[in-house]
Amino acid sequence: MKTVVITGAGSGIGRAIAKRFAKDGANVVVADINEQTGPETVELITAKGGRAEFRRLDVAEVADWEAFTESVCDDHGVPDVIVNNAGILIAGGFLEQSGADWRRMIAINMMSPLVGSRLFGQRMVDAGVRGNIVNICSVGAFMPTTVAPSYTTAKAGAWFGTQALRAELAPHGIGVSAICPGLISTNLAANGSRGGVDKAESDSWAAKLGSGQQFIGRSPDRVAFAVSQAIRWNISTVPVGLEAWGGWYLSRISPSAMRGVMSLGRMSLADFGTELSGKIFGKKVDSAGQRFVADEVSGAAK
Repeated sequence: MKTVVITGAGSGIGRAIAKRFAKDGANVVVADINEQTGPETVELITAKGGRAEFRRLDVAEVADWEAFTESVCDDHGVPDVIVNNAGILIAGGFLEQSGADWRRMIAINMMSPLVGSRLFGQRMVDAGVRGNIVNICSVGAFMPTTVAPSYTTAKAGAWFGTQALRAELAPHGIGVSAICPGLISTNLAANGSRGGVDKAESDSWAAKLGSGQQFIGRSPDRVAFAVSQAIRWNISTVPVGLEAWGGWYLSRISPSAMRGVMSLGRMSLADFGTELSGKIFGKKVDSAGQRFVADEVSGAAK
């Protein structure tokens, strides 16, 4: 029986991936910082006869990663598949985001998949396990947008690091893939933040944007399917969604054209779109700007 480790598996994309692997007969380690949603994923899996267990993991902390890797390998042996999925969103212009915003973004969206890949990759090499490492990146890795520069920078770093690791681990028979989704129906935006404003305004902004993401985004199951195909065929990069494929090809064909397209986006336009999203999709945001409580479509985080 395969052992599969998935970070950020308490909801959204991570939950969909966990359920797919469990359905295929794998023993799933559900890793998440959220001690409520993580066990909920386990319950969903075990209720249908699958095998899963929850382990808390703060992917921003290297010490947590080291202890987590040690405990998983001690209890289950070296896993066959690692899926680094956990991530966050911080919007706002390059100069609007604080140093703390940038450090947090880099720690979670770029360094955590690379740290997880390094720690488990070393275990695979040492044990001779011909497994797979999958990092959930984003179409943002190819899009130098002005509305979420820390996000796209971190995702680009994660994507490039994944390619470097792929080249290094190929001789060991270890597949390494990057999945780059477009717009997916999760609570990534709703649980995100906007730089350059106070907390109440940031929460209100995220709630309004999140209401649109829930309705417009495609199912997280699409990403779970992409992960299974990437592992089956050992594909280096798998965009998910029309906009993701478009971004991938345009960035390869003409980086200057991509920059030109991305320069059309401004935070003023993003703010307008966010307000419109809140009105059209009718999510209730109170006057204090507290975050809405969404119906459980695909969970929080990512």
